[in-house]
Amino acid sequence: MKKKTKTLMLSLCMSTLLLAACANGSSNEQSSTNTDSDANEGGTTTIHTVTSEYSSAKYPKGDDITNNVWIKRYKEKFNIDVKTDWVSDEYDTKLNLAIASSDLPDVFRVNPSQLRQLVEADMVMDLTDVFEQNASERLKGYMEADADSYESGKKDGKLYGIPQMHWGLIDQPDFIWIRNDWKEELDLQDPKSVEDIKNIALKFMEKHGGYGIAVDQSLDYLNLLAIAWNAHPDMWMEDNSGKLVYGSVQPEMKNALAEWAEWYKRGIIDPEFAIKDFNAMNADIVAGKVGMQPYYQWWGYNPGVDTVSNLGKDAIFYPYIIPDVDGKEAKQSIFFANNNYIVMKKGFKNPQEVIKILNDYAYIVDEGNGKESAETLSALLDNDIAHVVGAFRVLNPNSDYEQFEAVSTALQSKDTSGLTTSGMWQKYNNSVEFMKNATPGAVGDYLQQGAPKNAYGLAKKVLDSENYMKTALWGVTPEILSSYGTTLDDILTEGFTKIIMGSESIDYFDVVVQNWRAAGGDDATQAVNEAYGK
Repeated sequence: MKKKTKTLMLSLCMSTLLLAACANGSSNEQSSTNTDSDANEGGTTTIHTVTSEYSSAKYPKGDDITNNVWIKRYKEKFNIDVKTDWVSDEYDTKLNLAIASSDLPDVFRVNPSQLRQLVEADMVMDLTDVFEQNASERLKGYMEADADSYESGKKDGKLYGIPQMHWGLIDQPDFIWIRNDWKEELDLQDPKSVEDIKNIALKFMEKHGGYGIAVDQSLDYLNLLAIAWNAHPDMWMEDNSGKLVYGSVQPEMKNALAEWAEWYKRGIIDPEFAIKDFNAMNADIVAGKVGMQPYYQWWGYNPGVDTVSNLGKDAIFYPYIIPDVDGKEAKQSIFFANNNYIVMKKGFKNPQEVIKILNDYAYIVDEGNGKESAETLSALLDNDIAHVVGAFRVLNPNSDYEQFEAVSTALQSKDTSGLTTSGMWQKYNNSVEFMKNATPGAVGDYLQQGAPKNAYGLAKKVLDSENYMKTALWGVTPEILSSYGTTLDDILTEGFTKIIMGSESIDYFDVVVQNWRAAGGDDATQAVNEAYGK
């Protein structure tokens, strides 16, 4: 799971394929009327969808992502038969092929680039009226809570993509996670500066061997520390002249890379990071080879559960706010949070039935506590079953902030009357469970919300103090960025890796930036400024 919203996803060849599909518009209408989604035999509505697997879900025997408690609920409560045409771990790639061949299901999830292309190709429905007429007040409230995301699903005032929203901006601040038993063993203070981070890493290495900080070949995790030098990689932001520029190619990034190159020489950065993917990076944490990791707020879920299971409760890592080079708290990067939309194929006859399902998901998550049995809620929400519904959900964009406030209050006061949703109860119960029994499966919720040092407590401090910078791209990314695929970011990752590993000097940064500009960075920058009226 990446928090940083990178929408440079589609290649030029996919755009070419889509143009071919657009030219074959008559076949789109044919396919939309030749499905059984229109059938109402015996009052049953059949809806076709596609989805990606959710690997951490634990199903009861006999269930899977195409046949589970949610699918059964749709049939029993609404007489809606949801059929999944395909499941793929390469969801975006397979969906791109389906778009290009006009082989679309009735309802499906898309990213911003796919939404734009489908709307321009006239392949998806205008949902303005059906949403207004059928969405529950709670569902409409989600849109009011994040009007920017709601507007991003529209074109010319018409709603084509219902944003699936997000759990809240409280999820976005990042941290340096430090193994607690090693820190206490050496009687080390909390890090207050970049120098402190370096020294803690060196002391861990002296005592326990290995290397100091775990990162991977994508540089996504190492880049989380860039804010210490006031660099904001992957972010579009205003420069001193008011123009929008890309944070990864600004001079502040050069300062960060110079320091990381020194860290690499001293063995602080994993000497094998350039050949390690996400799983290999986390495997070293779980194996006890390293005691520091820049990471997102959900460290406790992965690799936290496996770390505690393998090394014991004392090997838990705690989050710390990333300091800057001057010993202050670094200004965090906040990105546009909505990256998925629900769309319906043009010609689909039963869009109101989809809205019923969306209303029901919102009801179960935010109102089900006290109205539905504990058994029903557990079956629908526990063991990550809440995440297997694909296109059939919209999240409450205020949920995690509200949840944290309620859970932290209950943990302090022991008064649980303020826990009004099943999610609040889950976070509370798991926090208590870890405190009492150190159950590994509860460590994620504990570190996120219940621990003395917890990620949401630190993130709330960042948000409440407004110690962050928001990306200038607050909405759908301009099309030209999508057209470059990952090419531009790949140039930077490759060049920065050479600098960190010492095969190129820090002055090579200027060459990397020039290569980025020549490969399309200048065109992208101009397009972004034009799109945002700069």
